[in-house]
Amino acid sequence: MKNLILRTVPSCPVAARAILLPVVILAIGACVPIYVPDPAVRYIAFGDSTTADESSEGYPEILRGLLDEPSETFANEGVSGETTEEGLIRLEALLSQEAYPEAQVLLYWEGGNDITEFIEDYDPLLLSSPDDPEYPYSEELVEQLDATQSNIESAVVLARQAGLEVFVATSYFLREDIGICDALPLDLIIPSQAQNANAYIELLNVRIREAGTGWGATIADVAAQDGSLRAEASNYADCNHLSGDGNAIAAGVFHDAIAGFVD
Repeated sequence: MKNLILRTVPSCPVAARAILLPVVILAIGACVPIYVPDPAVRYIAFGDSTTADESSEGYPEILRGLLDEPSETFANEGVSGETTEEGLIRLEALLSQEAYPEAQVLLYWEGGNDITEFIEDYDPLLLSSPDDPEYPYSEELVEQLDATQSNIESAVVLARQAGLEVFVATSYFLREDIGICDALPLDLIIPSQAQNANAYIELLNVRIREAGTGWGATIADVAAQDGSLRAEASNYADCNHLSGDGNAIAAGVFHDAIAGFVD
């Protein structure tokens, strides 16, 4: 019988309203913060590096302005580098502890790191496209996408059971040009690699849409703004992160989804 490995949870960035205590997790090194309840919060922005930026250029802060909400009504629960598996553990802790007891909305934006880690494990130079009939990792990719979809579905169910309206965002595509990219081994990306990455993102977005709509969430379809996003290099901070301009487009997508739901 294989022994389970006990690992102390590493320190990691968490929201200012959360207190990270020493905890031990079985087999998964995820952050599980202990929350001090904040009844002022109405909107929870939850995700990875797409969400973590708390500056005026981050999408949650831009969205807050579009909604004309006071700063205390928004909680930024973004953790850079987080996978959907890690996020699910963190979200469950947040909800079970009633960190934001009067919250009404969960803005969920994760999944990209699942694919990034898959690429690092199987095709770190992005030499293959999952659209290719001879793609060698189809079975492994389906397994990963199944797990990602399941994690997102579980997150949506948990949030809706807690009484939250859930908005799930799709992932944006990379610009298909030459650029600096520290996500790749050579710190450089070329158009063919970006095209292959975008094929992965397209498959991820199919699963994100299925996971959200299948369990009662509203889709904030950032990927549908691809023409606007990729039209300008200034919309990207680097090869796979949005700039303030790009985040303004993403915030607009969330805003329209929320407005459409209210109407």
